[in-house]
Amino acid sequence: MKIGYLGKQDSFAVEMLKQMKAGNSQDEFLTWLPGEKAPAMDLEVLLAIGKVGAEELEGQTKLGLLQTASAGYDEVDVEAATKAGIWVASAPTTKTGNGESVAEFAVLLMLAVSRRLNEELAFTRDGEQVRPEKPEVNMALHGKTVCIVGLGGIGDLLVERLRGFGMVLTGVDKHPEHAPAGVKGYGSDQLKFALATADYVVLAIPGTKENENMIDAEVLAGMKKGAVLLNVSRGTLVDEPALLVAVTSGHLYGAGLDVVKNEPVKPDNPLLSEPRIFVTPHIAGSTDVMLEGTVKYLREVLAGYIKGVRPEGAVNEPKEPRVPLH
Repeated sequence: MKIGYLGKQDSFAVEMLKQMKAGNSQDEFLTWLPGEKAPAMDLEVLLAIGKVGAEELEGQTKLGLLQTASAGYDEVDVEAATKAGIWVASAPTTKTGNGESVAEFAVLLMLAVSRRLNEELAFTRDGEQVRPEKPEVNMALHGKTVCIVGLGGIGDLLVERLRGFGMVLTGVDKHPEHAPAGVKGYGSDQLKFALATADYVVLAIPGTKENENMIDAEVLAGMKKGAVLLNVSRGTLVDEPALLVAVTSGHLYGAGLDVVKNEPVKPDNPLLSEPRIFVTPHIAGSTDVMLEGTVKYLREVLAGYIKGVRPEGAVNEPKEPRVPLH
């Protein structure tokens, strides 16, 4: 098969493609950088990370499957692909090691914000002899209430990791009845109520047009004073100017963000000016575990595709698919 990869060429992508080529020597892999012309117009499968619009699909008459190498597919024009008869599939977070990696990183963010890591590292690097007094002591996770918004693959894995910290576990989900044992579940319509008593709020739901800016000024104002907001999902979920106000005013203790609205994060992003907001460059899932799991899963998808098997992560069903899958 002729397989294209469309996306950024970071170390993760480069190594992923290297291993894919080594394990699928019978296939031809072509790299396609964002903003450039397609390396070929007869691609049969397109692997992607990031944006794939209708313009990228135009003219690819042999393309039957667009498979993302990540769980997120919010930047893929699924409607355009469906109209063209192209299957679109994501890589389920529970199949690639992404869930485990992101859940671990969420804990890192919680600890970094709780212990004011930005300020402590600045103190260490500056080499000052007298540590400035802070208005309050650092926070510990033990005994605190955490509300995980989104009890899916990442949310459930995060629950397991937080049990050992002795936290009170709650969660918000479309199906609160599916909350893990020991977790108080709330419906999506109870978001504000659930957040009002939480010391920590972790966003672990996919970013969609429907939930854009779901954490806005009103929701932030209704959060418990001194609470911490963590986002390991998508930057579109949070009204960033409102979050900055909530932290600088002292209403929130701080925030930990692995994602922002405009990525990669720019040096002049106002969020970086507030030491109580700990920002990382969307690296939660970038681990050896995810690399190995992603390569394994994509190989399984390609092997199944040749046999006419629909990928487990399929997110659409074209009425007239170019390649029938069952």
